[in-house]
Amino acid sequence: MQTIAVPYDFSEYAEAALDFAIQIGEKTNATIRLIHVIEYPLATTFNVTGEVEEYEPMDKIYALELIKKTNERMAKVISDHNQNVTIQRTILMGKAYDGITDQIEETEADLIVMGTKGATGLKELFVGSNTEKIVRNAHCPVLAIHKKCDINAIKNVVFASDLDGTHSKVLQTFKYYQELFDAKLHLVWVDTPHNSVNGDLAKERLKALAIDNHLKNYEVHVTKAFQPEEGILTFGWQIKADLIAMSTHSHKGLIHLFVGSVAEDVVNHSNLPVWTCTIK
Repeated sequence: MQTIAVPYDFSEYAEAALDFAIQIGEKTNATIRLIHVIEYPLATTFNVTGEVEEYEPMDKIYALELIKKTNERMAKVISDHNQNVTIQRTILMGKAYDGITDQIEETEADLIVMGTKGATGLKELFVGSNTEKIVRNAHCPVLAIHKKCDINAIKNVVFASDLDGTHSKVLQTFKYYQELFDAKLHLVWVDTPHNSVNGDLAKERLKALAIDNHLKNYEVHVTKAFQPEEGILTFGWQIKADLIAMSTHSHKGLIHLFVGSVAEDVVNHSNLPVWTCTIK
């Protein structure tokens, strides 16, 4: 792992994400890239280099002062986290989501660590959060953090799995993180009224999946629930899990509107860190 991207907006959630990213960076020698977007009514998002595009004089003065103060705040954040890890900063102006995703692609980040407070109700249905959208569209793993946590305290991880091997590639990717956390992996299948399989057969398939992926330090489980996200969250609470890991299908457009995403629902409603990775 070389680069960990951390979108940063000075909130307590972003601070928790930065703290966790630093802990990973110290274990992997990865560089932390802090990304802050100054939200400004622009058609595009661009990198801040001290100059501002053609604006009215007063707008330009305001923008330059905003850039200066943001640079100072970001520099203080880095100095306050004087750890054994390299922290770089990038400041952009424009739309937050566009700026974050462009920067993540440009830096070829290996992992995104994002703070989130989730989303509920109509906001979840129609708007969602930047974290939710990045979970859906990112080409690398995303770790959503809701509060500060100690990486050394992650000892039990729930990995929500299917039974047909679709998630096998994501499971292979997560093995690296399982070793990094030195945690037990709990492979779980959620049996729902809409997708039901005999419990013993489901466990056999989960065991086969574990063997095929050469897993170590794992257990297999079957739990019942009306909806997959409900089953994942309840099971995590029952075994006192420290982290939830799962794949996402990265549905977009109308398919996402009508089908939704179990991963995004879990990110929105979990109090635990949630690691996600697209099967694509």
